[in-house]
Amino acid sequence: MPGYHLIEQGTPIPEDEGRPSEKVGFLDFLRELSEEEPHIPRLWSVTVFGLEEVLFAAGGEADALAWEIHRRLRAAASSLQNRLADVYVVFRGQLQRGEDLWSDYRGARLPIGRIFGAPPPQTDPEGRRFYLASFNLTHGG
Repeated sequence: MPGYHLIEQGTPIPEDEGRPSEKVGFLDFLRELSEEEPHIPRLWSVTVFGLEEVLFAAGGEADALAWEIHRRLRAAASSLQNRLADVYVVFRGQLQRGEDLWSDYRGARLPIGRIFGAPPPQTDPEGRRFYLASFNLTHGG
């Protein structure tokens, strides 16, 4: 199912035989998406690590940075959707959902909902819990 699959570290990622797959850091992922012609193969499955570190390093500017990340991801939405990509964003901290979605990471409450909204938790047939956000990120911003 194309979109951003938000998962906690340790959650197994489904393996799709025959799909282009790779693992990248969050800043490399953003860099790839910001290129004029992003190299995104059809049916791409990518696992992205490090979003929490980026937001944590921003300290008091984490909210502003989260909105900027949201804007950049929205700009790449059609490229990802047209190629039927699956993007697995892995979180080291625990994902929490209330009015918004956040991650408890190193004692900080990181504003994940500023980027992805607050999708409801889902469970796949194998019992894996995840949050699925569409590429267009229409929750605001």
